[in-house]
Amino acid sequence: MKTLENLYTKPERHFTVTEKDINNHNALLTNVLYNEMEDFVKSIITKHAYKTFAIPQLYKLQLLKNAFLNDKLLIKSQIIKYDNSELHLLTTVYNQTTEINNTICKAVFKFPLNTAISKAS
Repeated sequence: MKTLENLYTKPERHFTVTEKDINNHNALLTNVLYNEMEDFVKSIITKHAYKTFAIPQLYKLQLLKNAFLNDKLLIKSQIIKYDNSELHLLTTVYNQTTEINNTICKAVFKFPLNTAISKAS
């Protein structure tokens, strides 16, 4: 007898700030950080495209600190809301180069679910 397993994964991605990602003050460009976060959540959601549309909508963004040249960043995500109409993913970016208070950014992305869209049609 086959059983269905629920596998819990904590997706994450590593990212190093390079010279092409910085401004004149060696700080990470905001659009580069946003694009990395958006690509990360898209890569998670495309595995479940039968349930959601893989076009993220930015719901909330908190830029807390700068990252600089050669900083090693870790992007993690977790579900904070899932109901019949949408999915909310909290994406947090950590600076692994520093030890103290290393959160540099938090963002919430919303994804509409296919079932909610098909009911509205």
